[in-house]
Amino acid sequence: MVIQRPAAAGLFLGARPVVAASAVFLSTAAAAFGEPQDGSRRAREEAAYPVTSFEMPADVHLEIGGLAVVRGPGRAARVVCVTRRGEVWGIDGFAQKEPQSAASITLLAEGLHEPLGLLPESDGSLLTACRGELVRLIDEDGDGKYETQLTVGGGWPLSGNYHEYNFGPAPGGDGSYWITTNKPFGAQPFGKADWRGYAMRILPSGEVKPMCAGLRSPAGVETSPWGEVFYTDNQGEWCGASKLSLLVPGSYHGHPHGLPSTEDSTWTFPKPKALPDGQYYSTLAASGDYPALQMPSVWFPYDKMGRSPAGFVWDQTKGKFGPFAGQLFVADQYEAAVFRVDLERVRGHWQGACFRFREGLGCGVIRLAWTPDGALLLGETDRGWGSKGSLTEGLERLDWSGQVPFEIHTMRLLPGGAGFALRFTTPADAESFDSLDGLDVLSYTYSATERYGSPEQDNQTVQITGHKAHEDGLGVDIMVPGLREGYVHEITFAGIQAKEGALGLLHPAAYYTLQRLTK
Repeated sequence: MVIQRPAAAGLFLGARPVVAASAVFLSTAAAAFGEPQDGSRRAREEAAYPVTSFEMPADVHLEIGGLAVVRGPGRAARVVCVTRRGEVWGIDGFAQKEPQSAASITLLAEGLHEPLGLLPESDGSLLTACRGELVRLIDEDGDGKYETQLTVGGGWPLSGNYHEYNFGPAPGGDGSYWITTNKPFGAQPFGKADWRGYAMRILPSGEVKPMCAGLRSPAGVETSPWGEVFYTDNQGEWCGASKLSLLVPGSYHGHPHGLPSTEDSTWTFPKPKALPDGQYYSTLAASGDYPALQMPSVWFPYDKMGRSPAGFVWDQTKGKFGPFAGQLFVADQYEAAVFRVDLERVRGHWQGACFRFREGLGCGVIRLAWTPDGALLLGETDRGWGSKGSLTEGLERLDWSGQVPFEIHTMRLLPGGAGFALRFTTPADAESFDSLDGLDVLSYTYSATERYGSPEQDNQTVQITGHKAHEDGLGVDIMVPGLREGYVHEITFAGIQAKEGALGLLHPAAYYTLQRLTK
């Protein structure tokens, strides 16, 4: 690969290449990551979704905080990454349908303050959320580099605490942008800054408006294909488990750190009430005493579904990435994995199931992006946070091989809350459905507490009382008595087999977060 760097340090960059190195693309992760703990499952994952790693030269530190695909010189697809070191890199050749055996990596800009997101605009500019401002990067002369950076909005306070990250932006649909602000962690020797743990909206005028309170470590913020904005949060104090939640203007997501900021006139919604310590989220939501409290769309049970969800994308590839079109893929930084979410709207609330999807990646995944041909790019860093991967940083891609894995495709609530309807990616053996009768369904909730995370609380086990196969062989209804609002429902379908090949489900465990019981 050819590495291009500026002739001299500084924000505005020249264009001449100064270092040459060879390019190495490592296909499949077996050599890089060693034998998986579950070799059979990992081999099946790899067969359906092989991973290709891009090997960077030793003197490039690609600790990715933001990731996008744009049109580079010659209109070819170019991967653009922003890093925690404030650099912007362009990589040509890795977003092609067939990764090239040689490519170039070019330093496009530098001098940003810990950018943690990247949004390409239709005019060719890029937006990224930095520590103190939302920045627009502009290529003035069309050479593929970003000579100019402009402040779109900013001015939110910073105390200097290391944990005051900002994430985004996500488009607001009206020329505005959403970002999320991390709350500080540990000591605050320089005092407390306002508007930490918030979703903020930067209006076209540049005005910054706080929209949602009570966030903790909101590492991902994205706009859905239908225009609503969601975010992911990481387990910790007042966040019993990691979660995916809808950002409803005026909503409160449970962490009290930033509540004093709502006394400011900039907050134009009713002031949220702090939650009492130690009560179940399900109880608090049902009480009606906390009208601003926004319950998650999906809880990610600790360790069962990773620890640190970050960026996420909807599959809009129309089948180029396999059978999961329209569903959500979520990066997990600790787990070095990508998970899958199937959402449905029940009585006005988004809820649904999450499943494991692709594990054993090189490093903690923090950002995702699609190539034009439907490959999923993975921007990775451990950033000192640590991850299960063997590397400290990286860029990888997942391609669909054309082989359809035997998976639970969707898990949806049956009318009247009588149980769940399961659909599969390939036909299932109807006789194996007999294994469902009497199968345990575990439900649990979490406590809202200042302690770091919550164990699964108020556990209850019921059994599946019956099933009805779908006529096309691609699904089954299961009858589950006693489903509970505000609870995760966990089921492991270990006995279900594919109609052909006698294979079990690649990922048999499903976790459905039920917030509304009846449609």
